[in-house]
Amino acid sequence: MDFTIQQVTPQDIQDKELSSLLNEVYVKGGYCTPEEAENIFAPQSVKQRGVLFSARENKTSLLAGFVIVVPFDSPASKMAKENECEMHLLGVAEAHRGNNLGNKLIQCTLGFAKESKFNKMILWTQEPMKTAQGLYERNGFEYQSTFEKNGRTFLLYEKNINTEI
Repeated sequence: MDFTIQQVTPQDIQDKELSSLLNEVYVKGGYCTPEEAENIFAPQSVKQRGVLFSARENKTSLLAGFVIVVPFDSPASKMAKENECEMHLLGVAEAHRGNNLGNKLIQCTLGFAKESKFNKMILWTQEPMKTAQGLYERNGFEYQSTFEKNGRTFLLYEKNINTEI
């Protein structure tokens, strides 16, 4: 399969396709309830978090993957300090897993963060998301700490960017 991965505007992603992908990844995956998803994944608020990146299957134009880079000064930023950013909602549709899309989406976010002169990228993932943790670690993210929120255990990761002198 062939994919196009690029930075997109909120208008480039239909609410229904975004909700469908996030529900498949996070609700069907067992990482949140449908009720939580309705609140957390409201398409209009998700699209306003930061800079959006999508992966589309070229033959069908279907949304195959998605991720957001959230700058430190976005209202959606939770942990980033000045000159840092966060990665939110990395997700790849089940039908397209195994095509290296997660890795490619992360590489796009890291390229954007470097070009934008951010010093660090932060992300957090749920403890059971072992595949995601391996993906983050293979891309140079380092585990920092564990925290609890809403009855779930999260792992905090970060990666230094633009540290070359």
